[in-house]
Amino acid sequence: MIGDVLITFGKGFEGAPSRTGQPWALAAAIGEARLYTNQSDKRWYGFPLVESENEKWHIWLLGELYEEFQPLTAAFEQPEELNGHFVMVGFEKEKRHVHVMTNRLGTVHSYYSQKGSKAAIGTFSPAVASAAGCSDLNLQAIAEFFNFGFFIGNSTYWQGVEILPPATHSILDEAGGILSQRSYWTWNYAPNTSKPYDETIDQFHQVFREVLTGQVNQKRIALPLSGGLDSRSTLAELGGPGLGRAVNLFPFSYGFTEDSAETRIARRLGEKRGIPVKTWTIQPYLFDQMERVCASVEGFQDITQCRQAYVVDELAEQASHVVAAHWGDVWLDDMGFLGQAMPTDEELAEVIIKKYSRRGSGILQSLFSPRLPADWKEVMKAKVKLTLAGLKEVAEFDFKIKAWKTSQWSWRWTLSSLRMYQAGLFPLLPFYDNRLVDFFMQVPGDFVAGRRLQIDYLKRFAPDLARVKWQPFDVNLYKYKGFNSWLLPKRAIQKLGRSLIPRPVIQRNWELQFLNEEGQAGLERFLLEPGLKVHNLFPAVDLQQILGGFYQNPTAYNGYAVSMLLTLSAWLEQYG
Repeated sequence: MIGDVLITFGKGFEGAPSRTGQPWALAAAIGEARLYTNQSDKRWYGFPLVESENEKWHIWLLGELYEEFQPLTAAFEQPEELNGHFVMVGFEKEKRHVHVMTNRLGTVHSYYSQKGSKAAIGTFSPAVASAAGCSDLNLQAIAEFFNFGFFIGNSTYWQGVEILPPATHSILDEAGGILSQRSYWTWNYAPNTSKPYDETIDQFHQVFREVLTGQVNQKRIALPLSGGLDSRSTLAELGGPGLGRAVNLFPFSYGFTEDSAETRIARRLGEKRGIPVKTWTIQPYLFDQMERVCASVEGFQDITQCRQAYVVDELAEQASHVVAAHWGDVWLDDMGFLGQAMPTDEELAEVIIKKYSRRGSGILQSLFSPRLPADWKEVMKAKVKLTLAGLKEVAEFDFKIKAWKTSQWSWRWTLSSLRMYQAGLFPLLPFYDNRLVDFFMQVPGDFVAGRRLQIDYLKRFAPDLARVKWQPFDVNLYKYKGFNSWLLPKRAIQKLGRSLIPRPVIQRNWELQFLNEEGQAGLERFLLEPGLKVHNLFPAVDLQQILGGFYQNPTAYNGYAVSMLLTLSAWLEQYG
């Protein structure tokens, strides 16, 4: 295991910030390129590392391959054959070139910067910025971050620091200049309309089981359970007779209250398979763990979203890996545009901005607008259009939105959030496995619309789990279609009961972290305390007004605005 990797080019490297607090140590050199690594520690579990070397190559694989590939020294010649959660670095000895390869969906993030005679590339963005001498903020990118809740395209907090795209083989010379950058995989949606629906369910079961059992491969596994469908689908495969115990399964769940629907449903799912489920009630933790949270996700996600921080150390005592079944809900549903005609890229960019702009972003835009050019929204729209360039082969509207969401939201938001798990153990990503991605690119949209295929899969292969309540509908998978018909009287009675016995219901992590004395003190420390770096961007009086309005009437709108301002301020204090 290592903490991170950092490659510098040219002279002048005087030590860069480390996610672990452990020093960087020189591991290899080729020409002017120097490869540094640091050790993992109790705050950051880091990456599995595999090294391979022959007369031509010295290769470092950070992460894990899900399918065997030998020899590793041939990887840069056959990148499309690699499947896993990884990034790969290679020194080509004779040419003194440095190669970096991201996997198909870019699940391990790598950053690059070149400024003057300095350049750097690595897995920890503050270290890359520091080594290359970049310190100017990218205000346009931060405004886009406020708008969507994630950075779009290749941008980061800094001018001159970019994230390397997914499915890309980059070649750099020994001075750090990019010689070439080639994409080795493109989106190409080709639904197989000739395959019957029932056969598609069977195929999903076969591929999903193959992916999961191959990934866990006798590891000690933590398995998150909740009230949704993706976690019970993983339990259906991993918690079957004998298999769950063979992989040392540790199911767990967490919620905001003692009687949380998430934890109640999780325990019920465990009972169905005879496996105890460890549950937690999340308590305020954020301001005690701010430095670790910010280091893990690097400020690329609203830091109030990182609930894993509360349980990750206890998970690390029980498991070496966690099955993160993220993005199953996207693959196994429609985007709401089935059957609609494909718009132009101009229209599509407008659809995306309207659909994915966050509630509350208007508050931040009014705060930020004096710092930005008048046309910053047009610049953002042009950038969204640019992100559509890699989706030209996708001819179906609904799947094109899904592909965009995967190539942007998933890449820049979801995968950043998974690093909070990585603070204690390494994530396994079944729904990012090439085999499942290839499967979903052949499934007609109407097969997955409304979660149809996943529901029928569970009914067929895990009827015991299908009979457990599905949280959004408050009934099981055999009855959920009555949500807006014969279940209406039951829902009305439940709503009346809640109104007769009113009590605050915590549904979001920012409510738990902010709406108490400790949270209020923490927000004031990061937003109002004199001398904060964020005041170089926004006057303290404006932040005071937003925070005061939030505490007077907390809503999803101002809750989002305050969370994003806290994220920016915490990042600025730590790395800005």
